Amino acid sequence: MWKDRENIEIAFDALKNELENDKTYLSDDDAVRGYFFISFISLYFYYKILNIIKEKKLTHKISVNEVLLELSRIYEVSYDNKKKLGPIPERVSKLMKNLGINLKHIP
Repeated sequence: MWKDRENIEIAFDALKNELENDKTYLSDDDAVRGYFFISFISLYFYYKILNIIKEKKLTHKISVNEVLLELSRIYEVSYDNKKKLGPIPERVSKLMKNLGINLKHIP
């Protein structure tokens, strides 16, 4: 039971500190519900990325925030009603290879 409680406290710590979701400044009930829903989704993806990093034994080299920063450099380009990924920087490509991320499966 104590181990589960510790894991929950670690998750809330990540939500507040790493994802900076500790202040809402919202007064509408629906807006607050939406805010917490998005916060939950972001926490879910944070832990998915963290588990990939742990699985690949890269925790000493890179953090979740660094992964998100690097992946934010990938853009979708739209032209002539067609959507395509822009050029992927070499550093991002290398990171994706190390983490086992394959963009071919993303629609």
